[in-house]
Amino acid sequence: MKTTTFLILFPTFIFISCRSTNQNATSLGNDIVPGKWNADLSGFMEKNSLDFWAYEFNATELTELIKLSNKNNYELNSMYQRVVARGEDATMVGATIFPKANAHVSGSKTKRNLIGFNFPNSETSFTSNSFSSGINISWELDLWGKIKNQKLSAKKRFEASLLDYEAAKLSLNGQVAKAWFNFLENSHQIQLVEKTINTYSKNLTFINNRYEKGLATALDQKLAEASFKSSQSTLAQRRRIENNLTQILLELIGSSPSEKINFNTTSSLPELIMPPLPPTPSEVVNARHDLLSAKLQIAASGLDLKVAQKNLLPSLTLTGSPGSRSDNFEDLIDKKFRVWDISGGISQPLFQGGRLRAGVRKAKALQKAALLNFKAIALRSFYEIENTLSADGHLATEEKKLKEASLALANAADLTWDRYQNGLEGIFNTLDTRRRAFEAQSRFLSAKKERILNRINLYIAIGMKAVAPEL
Repeated sequence: MKTTTFLILFPTFIFISCRSTNQNATSLGNDIVPGKWNADLSGFMEKNSLDFWAYEFNATELTELIKLSNKNNYELNSMYQRVVARGEDATMVGATIFPKANAHVSGSKTKRNLIGFNFPNSETSFTSNSFSSGINISWELDLWGKIKNQKLSAKKRFEASLLDYEAAKLSLNGQVAKAWFNFLENSHQIQLVEKTINTYSKNLTFINNRYEKGLATALDQKLAEASFKSSQSTLAQRRRIENNLTQILLELIGSSPSEKINFNTTSSLPELIMPPLPPTPSEVVNARHDLLSAKLQIAASGLDLKVAQKNLLPSLTLTGSPGSRSDNFEDLIDKKFRVWDISGGISQPLFQGGRLRAGVRKAKALQKAALLNFKAIALRSFYEIENTLSADGHLATEEKKLKEASLALANAADLTWDRYQNGLEGIFNTLDTRRRAFEAQSRFLSAKKERILNRINLYIAIGMKAVAPEL
């Protein structure tokens, strides 16, 4: 009676423990999702009509580069093949819920010796043949839903790997976009440096002429020459950066370093409009691929825990083998020699050195790890969004003020040069004002680029796709 009661209550205990653990798994992630963003969203558009962020920049070459990277990037393609393999894993695990059947044909020849029989002129041994064919069938009945849980777990891990692939693709698109705008900004910096070199060259020629006529000092001549040489050094630095950025772009789109691609650098850095109002924190949780993947991993780990707990329960296996058996191979197709057998067995784990209990504890630890991983990703994503939202307004102000400063310093540089030509200003102040004017223009370009990169980071942080999928 006690044994019967135990066999009834033990599965019930297992199911209750599985259910309560899963309920905890689905509720522990809600304590870190804020109700709203802390950043000031007054400068954001109320309605978001943007579905794919790359189109905001109105740069055809950028969208083409992103599509090339999606198609040709080796790391992304390698990850896709791993996703395919994960899908096949799910198929293999799911197949265990069905019966297994294997066809077989076998034959044997046996010799036996007759010992103890001394009949005159009789054989002392004989041989016999045996042939058989048939189908071996085995099936583990899914009494407790363990195999179903394994199948669902593998399916969810496959879906999670697919979301990880989409997250990697979005990250790659962001890298391509940021590399492109770094390249474009550097090209405009090169144009600015070339303009600076041209201006300093004219200044040096003018001062050399005055020096030869005794109207300028040697200090004037050396300061002008130093400014000219320094600008040439800056150009060499920018050319080196251009080469590095080109290699980065080529690698991202899957091209070899030896390939020559002429990127169009005639377009200017785009003028950004007001950013769209971001989704709420709870909407972000359901939009970001990495967070959706982490949620699926939690669900899969809960199913794995159920499997580990159900490994403690009995298992029922059925086997059968219909076929034929005869001494002659030709008789195997004769119905008179048909045979069959069927059997069943129940197996209950009794002692395995604590392996099954350890499996339960391991599954519980992995479930907690999946929950903590979800929290870590969610918290990081919220900080990413908060930082980009807050930075957008500051970068817009920085860009605006640097533009005004660069225009003011450009006018001041022209005025000081006119005053120097008329003997009303010293060479040091004149060259310093010109240097500050070019630096302000350079900083303006950098600030404009940084605002674009921040906007890209915002779109990636909220999980918005870069381009429309190709049909």
